[in-house]
Amino acid sequence: MVQKKVMIVEDEGVVALSLKSTLSKMGYTITGIAITGKEAITLALETQPDVILMDIHLKGDIDGIQTTEELNRVTDIPVIYLTAYADEETLNRALKTESHSYLVKPFNPRELYSNIEFAIYKRRLKEKIGSAREKLELHLTRSPECAYIIDLHNRIVFANPSSEILTGYGAEEVAGKNVFALLNIAPSKKEGSGDDTLQRVLSLDAMYYLPSLALITMKSGKMRTVSLKAGIIREEGAEAKNLLLLMKDASSPDLT
Repeated sequence: MVQKKVMIVEDEGVVALSLKSTLSKMGYTITGIAITGKEAITLALETQPDVILMDIHLKGDIDGIQTTEELNRVTDIPVIYLTAYADEETLNRALKTESHSYLVKPFNPRELYSNIEFAIYKRRLKEKIGSAREKLELHLTRSPECAYIIDLHNRIVFANPSSEILTGYGAEEVAGKNVFALLNIAPSKKEGSGDDTLQRVLSLDAMYYLPSLALITMKSGKMRTVSLKAGIIREEGAEAKNLLLLMKDASSPDLT
């Protein structure tokens, strides 16, 4: 089993060595100890730890918060702040960097362990979700069916090449636009508005047809009848943030 890697940024030698000993007993591999912000940035990029323990009050040109800001520009390694001072101004600065958590010294080993484990879990989950999303987009790119990924406000965040064939709109033209407003989607009266109907998908597990046939307005201004269906893009360990909207020309013999 691959050991989880932790990097320490602490300018007090005794504290750093004590922390290293504690982490080693917990089973973590220590990738190194940095005593300044600049050293921390270099060491993090070289060793790629799973998580960084960052003392806020560091000696040198930049403190722990500024160091984290620099790291966030080039890596997604989670940072856990360590500090003996919990004043409101420092806390507010730390929160703006979107660090994983903030521990006030002295902290107990159990608290430290749980924060490290959760930070690593969240990062790996994020990577897993990102990989799954990339695979979905690759699949949709190759699909002959018009496909849009939209957010919960019906804004388009992805459009495959087949969508341009069906609607006339290229991916760059539709990015960020409300799909119902753009295509003037007109479901049957029985189904209600497409906008309202789409929100019902959030309570379902399967693909939802809304309705079986609908009218869209293409870029040319002409109307086209399509089959329309949608479903939640489910991401393990996270709430639904996107929906998949599929369209097919109704003249196709296969509408399922």
